[in-house]
Order: sequence, then structure tokens, then C-alpha cells
Amino acid sequence: MAKKRIHQIAKELDLASADILHQAKELGIEVKTASSGLTEEEEELVKLALAPVEEEKVSVEEEKVSVEEVEQNDNESQEEIVELQEEEAVVEDIQIFEVSKNSSPQTLSSIIDIDATQIVGDLMGLGIMKAIDSPLEDSEIEKLFEKYNLIPDLIDEVTISREDIIELKNFEDEQDNLNLRAPIITVMGHVDHGKTSLLDYIRNEKVADGEAGGITQHVGAYKVDSGETGITFIDTPGHEAFTQMRARGANVTDIVVLVVAADDGVMPQTIEAINHSKAANVPIVVAINKCDLPEANPSMIKAELTKYEVISEDLGGDTPVVEVSAIKGDGIDDLLETLSLVAEIEELKANYNAEASGYIVESRMEVGRGNVATVIVTRGTLKQGDFLYAGQAFCRVKSMFDHNNKTQKSVQPGSPIDIIGWDESPTAGDQFVAVKNQKEAKSKAEENKNKLKEHDNSSFSVESRVSDMMKLLQEGELNTVNLILKADTNGSVEAIRDGVNKLATDEVNIQVVHAAVGGIVLSDVDLAGATDSMIIGFNVRPDSQSRNMAQSKGIDVRTYNIIYELLDDISEAVLGQMTIKTEEAVIGMVDVKTTFRAPKVGVVAGSIVSEGKVELDAKARLLRDGIVIYEGTIVSLRRFKDNVEVVNEGLECGIGLSDYKDIKEGDTIEILAEVEV
Repeated sequence: MAKKRIHQIAKELDLASADILHQAKELGIEVKTASSGLTEEEEELVKLALAPVEEEKVSVEEEKVSVEEVEQNDNESQEEIVELQEEEAVVEDIQIFEVSKNSSPQTLSSIIDIDATQIVGDLMGLGIMKAIDSPLEDSEIEKLFEKYNLIPDLIDEVTISREDIIELKNFEDEQDNLNLRAPIITVMGHVDHGKTSLLDYIRNEKVADGEAGGITQHVGAYKVDSGETGITFIDTPGHEAFTQMRARGANVTDIVVLVVAADDGVMPQTIEAINHSKAANVPIVVAINKCDLPEANPSMIKAELTKYEVISEDLGGDTPVVEVSAIKGDGIDDLLETLSLVAEIEELKANYNAEASGYIVESRMEVGRGNVATVIVTRGTLKQGDFLYAGQAFCRVKSMFDHNNKTQKSVQPGSPIDIIGWDESPTAGDQFVAVKNQKEAKSKAEENKNKLKEHDNSSFSVESRVSDMMKLLQEGELNTVNLILKADTNGSVEAIRDGVNKLATDEVNIQVVHAAVGGIVLSDVDLAGATDSMIIGFNVRPDSQSRNMAQSKGIDVRTYNIIYELLDDISEAVLGQMTIKTEEAVIGMVDVKTTFRAPKVGVVAGSIVSEGKVELDAKARLLRDGIVIYEGTIVSLRRFKDNVEVVNEGLECGIGLSDYKDIKEGDTIEILAEVEV
């Protein structure tokens, strides 16, 4: 059933969102923010509850009129009425503005039509020191509005997220059509407490080898033969997978295994995992790991957990606790048996005879396979040849592989599988749904893509972001340039940091948010997005994932191999005169799989083009662990025995570099093209 958002209802009724939100909560309706939705029945209830208030207002007005008529000739009463009317006029002069909590002076400026710099100045006059883009506390907003003779109606910030735009499709099945399915398990816990070791042991020792033929590959999820239905483990970083799914409104996980080290105890991420599980109302099974160590103290762990309302069965609670050793394998059988028992109690069921649906656990690009998505089927039976859509991606299932790399023709609920055939990589956490034909799958994906495009406030280009920053610097409204520095050596990092710090002026400060040795990776891009930073690389490069993510987020990544050019650019940034740097574009990425010698050329890199294309005579950079170790040109390009001009994505080729022989397996080659500035 379609739901209407609270802020939409508020607009229709000409009321504050906060009033609707408060009334809904009073009626026991589960809502959190102004973007929460109400069904038609809930909307009617809220309107009925608000109606008497409106009537009361009318009756008060009528009563006021009748009093005026009756006491019209009473001079004393007449004076009182005049005074009341004057007071009402004053009240009417005070304007009420709907303001999101944590608004910055810049945001408030557009709401109350007062210049942002004046707001910052007035805040200083009130003893509140805030930058133009800093969030304000509720009390600070109230003080500021009082100064302007305004009243703020503070509401929770309305953020339109992915799950608001692409709603989950809900299915209702008759009880008679449901059968038991495998439970889906997520392993969570503090870093270094043994989550990965536990998952690795279960996968290596408890999963049937099948006919994998020794193939090592990334496994996003796998199934263990245990109990009546088997057990499915999501094999990705626990908190990340769990929160991504939860963010989409999909509670895919049936049971959480909370790993706690017997020699360490309850730590911050342990508590975070407990809170996540309880918020999702997912049962917990505790695995006390490292019980083989002499300093292990399982009793202490159980006692500590009681503080967080996780009480083991032997202490009178209802949380199963199993003592294990992920290294030796002690207690793993007990853990699997316990998970089967908990699943049995939960009575996890699904309809096997419906069109398939489920969730994307992760997606990636694989050479020779294209876009691959690891999914978990939660309803229906997925078959080869099915047509699917997930968010903005669609797929005709060309082939499916299990965790042993064995081809499967059909997949039942509760099971994981890798699917090949997507037009683009689907987003982790999105729901996939099987439909009748490719036309419908493509149409649904296009519809979702358009919805996302309409609401995607973050889809700005690097160019717009840099030009906005330069404009603010020139106008004096931005007083800090944030940088993330990555370089090839510690010496380079320190030299650049020192050089950069000397460029700061009285008007503009330079803040080095993060500086480290190594290539530019996804975590650098995430940090840059969170701190509004530029990323500066010296003799290092971003990998393809990081580069694509930076482009989509509008984050400026600049790389240099001459230190004075780097410092010149930063100096321009401080002056607000930095230009968009577009001399070089990466047109292809190549993974070196092997090397061999060839006459005239020397060492040849036997490679696969993982992205874009390779062109003969193009400029090339050789990267090892993200660090630039060579720059030159491609002097030889072959496909099998033929010399060629171009090799496209997904194809194998032999590459010879000018005057360079130290190519190694595992290296990456960036293919560059010059573009006009």
C-alpha cells in the first residue's frame, strides 16, 4: 500500500510537519521524521485527531465576536478588547519559520532572507562562534531567532535517501504455500576478535569442496550443510553489510553471530553490533572466540555482556553462548548446531513456488564475466534465464555460480548465488525482483534510475564543486582549504606537509585532514566527501574504484610528480584562483597477469584490459600497490600473434613499454590520453 510522507500531509493541511509528527506519535503510529510515511487509514486518523483543534479555534473566534457584540457599550470592556487586539497584532508580526535541526548559518540565510555573513556576525554578538557552514544547536538557533523577533519551528532534517526513492516490494503469501528455508547469518563483532577467522574456518572446513578445481575467488556468501535446511553465511564485513541492508529497509539477516574474544572482552564495536541487532529485532548467538588461549576468561565475557542486556542461558537469560576457537576449530560444530536450533525456533519460511526476489549482497566487475552480483534469494526459486531488476540495474540471468564456482540452474530461498548478466553493477542492499520479460525489467530499472536522478542532490561534477570553492574563497566566505595528502614515501609526505603549511595566509587556513604513504583508495575518497577536502597525490594514483567514486561524488583528485607544481596549485587554491585541471584523462586500466620476453621489444606484459581501452603509442603509467614507478609510452600492442592499434575492455593483450623491463605480475598500467584544457 502506498504511503504519503508527513511533510506532504503537513503542506496539504497548511500545518507544521512537527504537529503532524507529534500527533502521529500520540496515536501510537511508528514514525521518526517528517519523511516517514502514513497509510491512508493512518492519515485519516491523524486528520480526525487534529480536527477538534480546528473546531475549537472556530468556537473561540465565535465566542470572541459574541462578547464584542454584548459588551459593545461597556467602555471598560471595550478598552480591554482593544488591548487584546493590539497584543494579537504584535503576535501576528512574529513570523514562524520551519527550520531543520542542525541547520548552518548558510542554510538559515536562505530561509529567513538574511545574509549568511550577517548571521555569523550576529551569532558572535551572542557569544556563539560558528563558521558559515557549521551546524547550530537547537538553543543557538532559538537565541538567534529571538534576536530577529522570529520563532523557529524546529523539525528533524528531512533527508530523501535511496530507500525513500526506491521502495521495497512487499509480498504476501498464504501460510499453506510456505516451507522452511535456510537461515541467513551475519557475523559481527569488534575488530581483531576473529570474525574473519571464524568465517574462513567454516568455509574451508564445513563447506563441501564440490568441483572447484582449486579456484580461489572472492566469496560474498556461502551455504553450509547443517540441520534440515543448511545455513547461509554473509561473508562480508559484518557491520557494513548489516547496516547497508538495514538502510534499505531490508532485514535480510535472521540471526547475528556476535564474536567476542575471550582474552579481550566487550569493546566499542561489540556494543555497536548489539545495538544494531536489537534495533533490527534480530536474535543474537554469542561466539566467545580464542577459548584455546591460556588467558581466556569466558565467564568474565558473559558477565560483561549482562550490562548490555545480553544474558546467557546459563545465567538465566535467553541468549545462546558457544565457546569456540576459530584457529583450532573447537566448538564450531556446537555453534552450527545452535544456529540450526535457533532457526528452528524462529520458524523461517518462504514461498518456493513464486517469482524470485531477494537482495544484492555485493557486486563487482570480473574479467571475462562482466558485472557479477552476489545475491541472496529470500522468496521464490531463481532460475537461469530469469529477467530481474535491482534498483537502476537489470539482468537476464545468463549463468549462476555457487561458492564452489559450480554452475547452478535454480536457486531456492535462503540460498546465496553469484549472478552474471547485469547491464551494470547493482547497488549492495537493493532488492532484486524477477519479472516476466526483459522489457519490463529494463523499464523498471529505467524508472528507478530516473527517480534517483531527480532526487540525487550529490550528483554534481568536480568542475562545479571546484568553481564553487574558488568563488567562496575569492569572496572571503571560505576561510579553510581542507587537504588529504598521499605520497610514495614518508619523506615526501613530510616535505609536502611542511610546504603546504607555509602557504597558509591570515585570511585562509590550510588544514591537512589526513596524510599517509600509499595509493589513493576508497577510504580517502570517503574521508574527502565527509570533510569537503581535495585529495592531493604525489607519485601515487587512485585505483579505478576510487577514481570513479571521486568523480561521482564531485571530489577533486589531483596528482603530481613535480613538487613545485603541486605547491603552485595549492597556492592558487588559497588565492581562490585554482583552475580545473583536465590535461590528462585515464582512458583505460590494465592488469598485468604474467610477463614474458619477445624479440626487439624485451619484456612484454601479458595483460587483461579491466577498464576502458589500450591504444598503441598512448602514454602509460605503471603502478605497483598504487605507487607510480614508471611513466612512458606503449611501443608494442599485440593480440595473440597480431600487432593491433587498439584493445578494448575485457580482452587479453601483450603490452611492451618504452625503455622499461621491470614489469611484474600484479602491476597495473594506466592508459592516458591528452585532452584540451
